[in-house]
Amino acid sequence: MKGLVLAAPLAGISTRPFRVLAIGLGAAMTYTEMISSDGIIRHQKKTRALMEFGPDEQPLGIQLFGSNPEIMGQAATIVREQFHPDLIDLNFGCPVKKVVRKNGGAAVLKDLKLTEDIIRAVVEAAHEIPVTIKIRSGWDETRPVYVEAGRIAEKAGAAAITLHARSRSRGFTGVADWSAIKRLKESINIPVIGNGDIKNPTDAKRMLTETGCDAVMVGRMSIGNPFIFSQINHYLRTGELPAEPSLADKIELALNYVRMMVDQFGEIRGIKKTRRNLVWLMKGFPQAAEMRSRLFQIETFEDFCDLMKNYQKDNIIAME
Repeated sequence: MKGLVLAAPLAGISTRPFRVLAIGLGAAMTYTEMISSDGIIRHQKKTRALMEFGPDEQPLGIQLFGSNPEIMGQAATIVREQFHPDLIDLNFGCPVKKVVRKNGGAAVLKDLKLTEDIIRAVVEAAHEIPVTIKIRSGWDETRPVYVEAGRIAEKAGAAAITLHARSRSRGFTGVADWSAIKRLKESINIPVIGNGDIKNPTDAKRMLTETGCDAVMVGRMSIGNPFIFSQINHYLRTGELPAEPSLADKIELALNYVRMMVDQFGEIRGIKKTRRNLVWLMKGFPQAAEMRSRLFQIETFEDFCDLMKNYQKDNIIAME
């Protein structure tokens, strides 16, 4: 892995097109969306599609979730034999109700024996493929378990651990407790990746400095600003804040993204899946509110190209 900034797995976002963008902009690693171990062992077509990737998305981790060690091990065997990712990541951090209701995601942290059993089963099944885990600080504020979970993960054979420094009960609210990342790093010997509230390059540098973590992971902020990976890399390398991307750069990125989404999912589905992401990408654009409204009216890639062409022309004239 080259670089210190990873692109977090994001449900509905971490499709192949977004992963290609992230790697192209300097992300050290990308991940698939969170994938159900049950769906894998049932050989569901949609689940299989989520795991397909190409070399232009690598290094890449396939992220699994589930609550049954045997099934998780079986799923890891299929992933190893049929897909050959750079690593397998286990999600013990997702706070979404439909996931934790099935005892998956962050719910696993309520039973650290189960956490250990799952890690051991997947490590054994993965063979030479490294297994990492992503956790929250705990199920709720009353019982932080990240240090204990980290020690268990290390003992069970995990190669690294990512800590989103919030409990499951806090979702994405409040401020991430970076001191937890520091405490975890001081408590275990495997690499620790810090996650939570990295909004810009200075945040990334500060997290690395304050916590001693080995790398940082950027999630929600990359949706509206995929350039953040190259921006962080530049700042860590030079100590200088990079110039903001130009309007032309942002439009070119948006066009490339939509083109790849259409290629991946077909025109109708690709455009539909892209609209919400484009709303985030357009944040900060001149006349952004009007643009967002018009985005939900486009139906074809040609529509989007025309919209961007006219938008760029109007704004260049306005700036002159």
